[in-house]
Amino acid sequence: MLTAAEAAHHLGVKLGTLYAYVSRGWIKSYRRRVGRQALYRRADIEALRGLVAPERGRRARSLPDASSWVTVAQPVRAAAEGPAPGVIVTESAVSSIAEGRLAYRGYPIEEVIEHASFEEVSLLLWNGERPSAEATAELRNAIASAKMPPPVATAIAAMGEDAPPLLRLSAMMPGLAAWERHGEMLERHARARLIISMLPMPLLRKHRSHADGEGGMAERLLRSVAGTGAADFEIDAMNHVLVACAEHELNASTFAARVVASTGADLYASILAALCSLSGPIHGGACDRIEEMLAELDRGVRLEQCLEMFGREHRLPPGFGHAIYPEGDPRAVLLKQTAQTIARRKGRKLYETALKVEHAVSKRERLRPNLDFYLTVCIRMLGFPVGSPAAIFAVGRSAGWIAHALEQYANNRLIRPRMRYRGVPLRHWE
Repeated sequence: MLTAAEAAHHLGVKLGTLYAYVSRGWIKSYRRRVGRQALYRRADIEALRGLVAPERGRRARSLPDASSWVTVAQPVRAAAEGPAPGVIVTESAVSSIAEGRLAYRGYPIEEVIEHASFEEVSLLLWNGERPSAEATAELRNAIASAKMPPPVATAIAAMGEDAPPLLRLSAMMPGLAAWERHGEMLERHARARLIISMLPMPLLRKHRSHADGEGGMAERLLRSVAGTGAADFEIDAMNHVLVACAEHELNASTFAARVVASTGADLYASILAALCSLSGPIHGGACDRIEEMLAELDRGVRLEQCLEMFGREHRLPPGFGHAIYPEGDPRAVLLKQTAQTIARRKGRKLYETALKVEHAVSKRERLRPNLDFYLTVCIRMLGFPVGSPAAIFAVGRSAGWIAHALEQYANNRLIRPRMRYRGVPLRHWE
């Protein structure tokens, strides 16, 4: 880090010019934790110097805006590396994971799940602060009264009833983008509300495009199963699931959304990229494999036999273990409590099977469940059909995807990491 004087000297400019660069968004300043002195990253100054230094033949007035800058991945410092080393590619205020604890905008996940609705969490993630009752009600009403545009509904219906839920969600994004082009162009937060309100639609029975009445995301999703109003405990459980899924720092799908946003593409493209990333079996396929395992156990396959098969194939049991949470995923702990609540009202069979699986895997593999495991258990206990848990996860996580895209737009630099070449040495075409 450099002081303002050091940064200005390095650039060969006056302090006033340096401050002008900051005000125009060409460079970012940072504050000390103690004191008010501004500091500047040496790497940023070096990059800026290459653009404004006299020997490069450029002048400050030709400096491109921040949207054309490049963010290069930075290795995590060795002292900071935990069990999941990686690279730091950006800074974010959306969520944090520190010492095994997850927080949304500074609020611990335990408190958020207990007290907040999905709509409140969405607005918190997008705007940075707890929303007003009026703003929350507005988003709930938008979800409850949403009607899928006829051209989009026709495209979704053409995919057939057997199309996977995630594929239907993905297909809706370009449809919405095309539909908006023929009407009023929306500003980004209005577009965010539109996307959130439309996400349940491809999951409804026969792709109904009419409004269902009152309620928010939890009620609308539950009505897609029962066709009627849901009980209070079911609404609470669904809210817990959606909130637990809403955000989780820079996972693969969130990174995909931010990369696309960094190019200046719209929210539809960013969410589509995230959904495409989630379709991969390594990132979003755990729920499907958990459902397959539970179905085998329900058919009478012995649990020990299932676990032995995973061992022979050198695979971890689906829904267990998380590189970021060696002591256990806090979201799984919370959703296990939710599953227990559902079991009291809708039957204990699946919940007791889940407990047996958790106990056996803990004893055999020393692994604890992650979010996917009890997410799948909760969604199936609430009556959703096979293939729904992954889609419900996507609906919940869309709140975080949108938040990261909005944050990327607000202080943008093109995300362009580098790679290490491991091919043949330099050669010549003769």
